[in-house]
Amino acid sequence: MGLFSRLPFDKKAIEAAIVRLEQQSSAELRVYIERHIPKYQNSNSSLTRALSVFEQLEMHQTQARNGILIYIAYKDQQCAIVGDEGIDQYVTTDFWQQQCVEMTGYFKQGIYTQGVVKIIENMTKLLAKHFPIQPNDINELDNEVIIND
Repeated sequence: MGLFSRLPFDKKAIEAAIVRLEQQSSAELRVYIERHIPKYQNSNSSLTRALSVFEQLEMHQTQARNGILIYIAYKDQQCAIVGDEGIDQYVTTDFWQQQCVEMTGYFKQGIYTQGVVKIIENMTKLLAKHFPIQPNDINELDNEVIIND
């Protein structure tokens, strides 16, 4: 049995949602999925882990500082969404938290992929307004969903 067959996520469907977002917005989105928040972290917080992953992936290196990370620890049914400083000027922490509450609601029903895709769709509307796609837009961050299993 392959690694991806054990996971409750359809990686291709999530990557397609990322592409749709980036066709409407200049924002750069990454999704990082793991089973549990690592025990070695000083905090068992999904936000602490998300900030660590954001740095690890060097997501702060986009020209407009418009990177966003969706972090998911699916067995813990936790998530966190982190936006770089360019995003934070327009998107509140409350919005990110609302998206995580909605997404974990899907997780509790066992519909993981649909939860992630729905949140990306919610984000697309807001990001297209504040970060519309630019004629010279380049994809600065890989769209591949990262699975640390």
